[in-house]
Amino acid sequence: PTLAMNPQAQALRSLLEVVVLSRNSRDAIAALGLLQKAVEGLLDATSGADADLLLRYRECHLLVLKALQDGRAYGSPWCNKQITRCLIECRDEYKYNVEAVELLIRNHLVNMQQYDLHLAQSMENGLNYMAVAFAMQLVKILLVDERSVAHVTEADLFHTIETLMRINAHSRGNAPEGLPQLMEVVRSNYEAMIDRAHGGPNFMMHSGISQASEYDDPPGLREKAEYLLREWVNLYHSAAAGRDSTKAFSAFVGQVELLERKMHQQGILKTDDLITRFFRLCTEMCVEISYRAQAEQQHNPAANPTMIRAKCYHNLDAFVRLIALLVKHSGEATNTVTKINLLNKVLGIVVGVLLQDHDVRQSEFQQLPYHRIFIMLLLELNAPEHVLETINFQTLTAFCNTFHILRPTKAPGFVYAWLELISHRIFIARMLAHTPQQK
Repeated sequence: PTLAMNPQAQALRSLLEVVVLSRNSRDAIAALGLLQKAVEGLLDATSGADADLLLRYRECHLLVLKALQDGRAYGSPWCNKQITRCLIECRDEYKYNVEAVELLIRNHLVNMQQYDLHLAQSMENGLNYMAVAFAMQLVKILLVDERSVAHVTEADLFHTIETLMRINAHSRGNAPEGLPQLMEVVRSNYEAMIDRAHGGPNFMMHSGISQASEYDDPPGLREKAEYLLREWVNLYHSAAAGRDSTKAFSAFVGQVELLERKMHQQGILKTDDLITRFFRLCTEMCVEISYRAQAEQQHNPAANPTMIRAKCYHNLDAFVRLIALLVKHSGEATNTVTKINLLNKVLGIVVGVLLQDHDVRQSEFQQLPYHRIFIMLLLELNAPEHVLETINFQTLTAFCNTFHILRPTKAPGFVYAWLELISHRIFIARMLAHTPQQK
């Protein structure tokens, strides 16, 4: 009887009714109603309730959102967009539940760029005290208290931190309690990020990771990217590709420039944004092809594993060669900064796609496509060529940062591939070559 009267138990029964309704109707409107119900249920939960029941309550709501986010249901783009919209548009008494918002962010269910902008604006330069207190709590949890376990960086909360810094600077001694101390802790990482904001490699990598979760692509961009990737794969595997695919690359660049001009004329995308989205879409498509090929083997155990891997590598190796050629030929021959920034951006995008995939698929996550991308790119960029030798130290630094981000505590499902990557003979030999005592 006590449990029946418990508000959490009643809310779970209500959620179950909406789940059944959504399952029976199987349309987007019912799914949106279910999503809103789950988000509002999380935001409405109070930490004063029974701890065990509250934990189960939150788990049930997260399970519903994860099910909607699954690629077989509505997918991350739609789901994350709608969840973020719920957070932005919900009533003030729900909006500032820091535990619930942190839980959604930790589970990769929020579009961070969109939410960061909203949070910065909602503070109204310090006039909205509730929003300021909430932003301080969120920054403290994600970037100070639980930094080692959260996947969020200063780049994800760029505008929020900037607004808090401005409020602190203009407070004239009347800053909200704890804000000066919090800003002092955050400042070192934030200022280092600002120093890199004009194109530093670490910033490029973290912006790539952040942009891997952007899904609001212009209409038709995915189809154009798919066409270009297919064309490149065909060019790469053709007999007339030329040594190191140079002839194929020249033909492909012409097609990309044509698309770029069309997009720019239509005012759809800036060049940098177009390139970022192109790499994200290509990574996702290559990974999806690998999943489909590996699913064939599960449905047909008699299938030759070597043939299945070859089918995966057909697209992955072509994609890696394209990345390597773009890194080699970007900017002027002597401009190493452009090359390294592009490499870090692409690695960041692949890392971002991997982390999202790892979080969404969980036990069904497959290491193979990501392992192949990293290992082949490592080999491609350590070839004995003058242009690559001049950027070798920065290239290895980029891979070190990549492997650090993907360490087992962050991506346990990637651990076997990670061990192979960090112990690869080329990687170790090159690292030792840059260590003075080993020369």
